[in-house]
Amino acid sequence: MRRILSRLFSSVLLLWAVFTLTFLLTRFAPGNPFSEGRHLPPEVMAHLMSVYHLDRPLPVQYLLTLRQTLEGDLGVSYKATGIPVSEILSQTLPVSLSLGFAALCLSLFLGLLGGILIGAGPPLLSRILRQATTVLVGLPSFLLAAVLIDLLALHGGVFPVALWEGWRSAVLPVLALAVAPAGYLARVFAASMEETIESPFYRTALAKGVGSVRRILFHLVLPSLNAVLSLLGPLAAAFLTGSFVVETVFAIPGMGRVFVLSVMNRDYPLIMGTTLVYTVFLTVAILVGDLLSEAVDPRVRSV
Repeated sequence: MRRILSRLFSSVLLLWAVFTLTFLLTRFAPGNPFSEGRHLPPEVMAHLMSVYHLDRPLPVQYLLTLRQTLEGDLGVSYKATGIPVSEILSQTLPVSLSLGFAALCLSLFLGLLGGILIGAGPPLLSRILRQATTVLVGLPSFLLAAVLIDLLALHGGVFPVALWEGWRSAVLPVLALAVAPAGYLARVFAASMEETIESPFYRTALAKGVGSVRRILFHLVLPSLNAVLSLLGPLAAAFLTGSFVVETVFAIPGMGRVFVLSVMNRDYPLIMGTTLVYTVFLTVAILVGDLLSEAVDPRVRSV
């Protein structure tokens, strides 16, 4: 319990640090949200700055924004005609979560299957998969997305090029987001299985003549899963942050694309809202991954 409380306290400090850093970065960026692409009369510009408290001293702006955020009010978007940031996030967050969850499931399936084939498969297949996963790990998602669009959408006509309308439009972005992490998971899982093969309890099961299926499943695969579980938190974080590029390439109306547009538009409230939401989800994902790892292997608690 003390470990959980300590981590929760650390998470609160992290949120405050992210809030402060995001506030400072947006305020110290050149220009202001209303100066890009428009030539407003000075009196109109002064009125807008006054309405959104941007004419106040920086410490006053910080305290006002912090109090507003603690009250659960993320403000309104400067660019989206005054729409509340919470409303924008409530519409775009489910899209990003659906994309990330689908990519996570596919990545786990491919990674575990590839790890088993590398660690316990035929030598030739194992060598081929090792080389393939090495290539996949270093493959950028935007490059894979471009290749998938060219082969399966533009030339193949199998899947739509962009948008988020039904399961067919989700196939290409999910693949683009899941392939590289799947290669990394396969390598990690295979390395964990190789360590397990050298362990005394696996050698004992082998000496006792335990059946192949039972030996591989209960004495090799399950004990090796801890290495994968410890990566679930960072992996979920990678899917959320990686969705920035994928959502932009495929024009998916998710929170990642909204974040990119908010930065380009210098939409301070929307930048702050999306950053805080991402931070909360990343912190929770890492915490849950650590707790799962400790539940599977109590030895992790002493580390």
